[in-house]
Amino acid sequence: MPNSIPELRFEDCVQGMQAEFSVTITEELVRAFAELSGDQNPIHVDETYAEQTPFHGRIAHGMIASALFSRLIGMHLPGLFSLYLSQQLNFRKPMHIGDEVIVRGTITQKTESMQVIRIRTELIHQGTLETLVDGEAMVKMRVDKSISR
Repeated sequence: MPNSIPELRFEDCVQGMQAEFSVTITEELVRAFAELSGDQNPIHVDETYAEQTPFHGRIAHGMIASALFSRLIGMHLPGLFSLYLSQQLNFRKPMHIGDEVIVRGTITQKTESMQVIRIRTELIHQGTLETLVDGEAMVKMRVDKSISR
């Protein structure tokens, strides 16, 4: 298990707390996601086909953003003791191969009785600062008092 996973507990999480990381949408990432998901739609994998679409070239699978949000929740905010309950997604603009993106999460609400936090999730184009995908995650904070590293 990587040593850099935050071990935030519910009481450590505060409204406004943020975490983010950057990633490049690569050819390899798109191909691997197409293989993993089975989504071989030519808009993602066939440049000749994709050039004839309104996007004028291939675009990355929108669900790659969801996978990156999963990395955000499990590895950055809140980290080790998180249990992903749900993710709402809004696809605003397409991701293209070569795009450098910022994946950001911001805690917007805590529900004490359920030990649940609400996190605004955003995938932002690093160059233009345009939001490509956003949404909201609901995360239950596990109470694993016996676990320590």
